[in-house]
Amino acid sequence: MTRTLAATILIASPVPAFAHMGHLGEVAGHSHWIGLAAALGAAAIAAIAHKAGKKQKSEEESDAETEVDGAEEAAA
Repeated sequence: MTRTLAATILIASPVPAFAHMGHLGEVAGHSHWIGLAAALGAAAIAAIAHKAGKKQKSEEESDAETEVDGAEEAAA
C-alpha cells in the first residue's frame, strides 16, 4: 500500500517543462513574449510590495519600542 501510494504521488506530481530562453525566439509570433513581460512585471510588483511591507513593519516596530520606552520612563 505504501509503495503504491508513493509511486502514485511521484508519477502524478508535476515536473518542470525545462524550457529555455531560446524557445521564445522560435515562437516569437505567439503570445510568449507577452507572457514573459507579464511574468516579469508581476515579479517586479511583488518585489516592490515586499520591500514596502518590510519597511512599514520595521517602522511600526520602532514606533512600538518608542512607546514602550516612554511608558517605562513615565512609570519611573
